[in-house]
Amino acid sequence: MIRLAECRPRMWFVDIGCGNGSLVLAAHASGARGCGLDASRDSVRTAREFTHTGSFLQALAQRLPVASGFVDLVFAQHIIEHLADYPTALLEWLRVLKRGGRLVVLTPNARYPDPTIFEDPTHVLIFDPKTLLEAIATAGFRVLRTETIFPHLRGHTVFGLRWRRLFTRVPPWRSSGRSLVCVAEKP
Repeated sequence: MIRLAECRPRMWFVDIGCGNGSLVLAAHASGARGCGLDASRDSVRTAREFTHTGSFLQALAQRLPVASGFVDLVFAQHIIEHLADYPTALLEWLRVLKRGGRLVVLTPNARYPDPTIFEDPTHVLIFDPKTLLEAIATAGFRVLRTETIFPHLRGHTVFGLRWRRLFTRVPPWRSSGRSLVCVAEKP
């Protein structure tokens, strides 16, 4: 996500749904400045303990405590699928970005051949590439690229598979990855 965002020193970012804070640490390591936001008080506390920094705040994805046009990057890793009102969240993410700022979204892929791995009672919508692209474009972003990662290799696990199984009946790589990544910018 850091590479896709073209994260550079002195860029400002927010990581929405920051979880344990590992993406915030990676962005800081690249020289960027910013913080992680999460709706869960427990996640914010865990991130502070894990990273040993205070760069985390409790906030809703649809109502960010960030000035309009302030940040260069918005990271949203495995959060949009949990939001009942994701259109409002996307508009909020657009609001906080500077013109030319980037949004990087990572979310489960509805086209993954075994969707049972996404069974989670907090998932509201699992996107396919088309619906994710449409949602982000409808919010006003210019989509730069959409792709899948973690390809389906006849099982849930990519690592640890036997070599003889790696290349038997692999579905098309572009559509069957476990997660979708979309990179967009504010025009």
